[in-house]
Amino acid sequence: MKTALVSVSDKTGLADFINKLKKYEDLRLLATSSTAAYLTEHNLEVISVESVTSFPEILGGRVKTLHPRVFAGILARPSKDDRECLAQHEIDEIDFVIVNLYPFEKKLTEKLSQPEMVEQIDIGGVSLLRAAAKNFERVVVVSEPSQYKEILENLEKSGGKTDKDMRLKLAVDAFRRTASYDQAINGYLAKCMDQESKAATTSGEDLPLGNLPSALNLNLGEYQKLRYGENPHQAASWFHPINQPGGHSDLKFPPFAQLNGKELSANNIVDIYSLLKILRDIGSPGVCIIKHNNPCGVALGKDLHDAYDKAYATDPLSAFGGIYGFTGEVDEAMAKKINLGFVEVVAAPSYSEAALTELKTKKNLRLLKLQDYILKPAPEARLRVKDLELMGVIVEQDMEPAKEADQFQVVTGKLDGAALADVAFTWNVCRHLTSNAIFVARNGLGLGFGLGQTSRVASTKIALAQAGSKAKGAVLASDAFFPNIDNIEEAARAGIGIIVQPGGSIKDKDVIAACEKHGITMLFTGQRCFKH
Repeated sequence: MKTALVSVSDKTGLADFINKLKKYEDLRLLATSSTAAYLTEHNLEVISVESVTSFPEILGGRVKTLHPRVFAGILARPSKDDRECLAQHEIDEIDFVIVNLYPFEKKLTEKLSQPEMVEQIDIGGVSLLRAAAKNFERVVVVSEPSQYKEILENLEKSGGKTDKDMRLKLAVDAFRRTASYDQAINGYLAKCMDQESKAATTSGEDLPLGNLPSALNLNLGEYQKLRYGENPHQAASWFHPINQPGGHSDLKFPPFAQLNGKELSANNIVDIYSLLKILRDIGSPGVCIIKHNNPCGVALGKDLHDAYDKAYATDPLSAFGGIYGFTGEVDEAMAKKINLGFVEVVAAPSYSEAALTELKTKKNLRLLKLQDYILKPAPEARLRVKDLELMGVIVEQDMEPAKEADQFQVVTGKLDGAALADVAFTWNVCRHLTSNAIFVARNGLGLGFGLGQTSRVASTKIALAQAGSKAKGAVLASDAFFPNIDNIEEAARAGIGIIVQPGGSIKDKDVIAACEKHGITMLFTGQRCFKH
């Protein structure tokens, strides 16, 4: 007779799984109190763990299974010496360990107090999973209800016995689960420690530049294998963060549903990320077209059609093969416009039925329906990780949210309320461009992009050349300060009316004087957004 130890917080499908297991094995069930009650309610005969250990559950349930009679039964190898040892102490082997953990990660979303969260830290469950996974040579470890179907299918295929490959896979899953669980706890307690450290400062202000973790464990799970990476010779997979405290771990991944088209490529995914960051910041009705990880068209309009026409007209040549994003619903008329050219991806929060019918006539066109949360402000700044291979890894706080335009300092000239919206739009786009970045816009329309150049004046010239005569009276934004007045002279020759920049250069006085000379209004944001 085989023995199964069962102790679960998530009882989804448990009774059905046990009943189907019993078709393959003459199974004896050991269970902790709440699980035993559940199994008994479902007409399954259960032996309590207390009766095996001859010791009650104590400390309000904190100690239930941490006992040699349980762990010896799990850890015993199928060897003569181990089995003689079990017989000497009258301990039975445990063959199945069906355990899932207290829902610590789920509780993170409920804003519980620190003492309440501490009570959600599972000790015995983690120990049981690790013991069973270590002994996968003999023991079947079941750490998630989602594994039930796979295990039953393996039993059916293997004539009622789990094969070693399956037990090894389940062991890997169990260790991955406990690692994920420990990382969630570590992240939560580290955050508590940071908050207490900040509260202890005499000024009551955050520590300089915030607190970064002294150690970082990336807890990632493979979501999807990709055909290839950035280039065809590079293998690639798409991973997602698992149970990251303070992030989107409680939100469904990915943040969109694919409704049509080929599998997303690695480059598509990177471009979509850039697209969504810009759409999140610019407001609505807004449209953005991304090409090679930077926008080639972005606009706000009186409606989505107006915004699309403006964005597309900025650079129709670069829009070919681009990633098109919308802040509102795509209708049939919009779909017809999109289908006039070659588009790789369309992303929008919704589509009319007629629009879907029209867009799906392009069988390779990838259509993404965005989840509601993705266009909303991120809950808090995340950490960014830069892998520099032999040079190690840099961990930094992600870019902070853009300041409100009415917080900017007008250092020369005047700014009326009507221009404030253009200042905000221009800055909100510029901060997402690859440095050195210059962006020219007016009336919610992107006119010129200068980005990725090794000198700021080169970026300025490129953006102004693209804007052409439309630059007159427009807003020009720079992601970092101007190191000299040559940029201002270029802007003045093009007729730029307003400049938005972080400020902070040793040449600020010269730059301000140049703006005063040419009648250009200049604002300092106090926020640099340099982006490699």
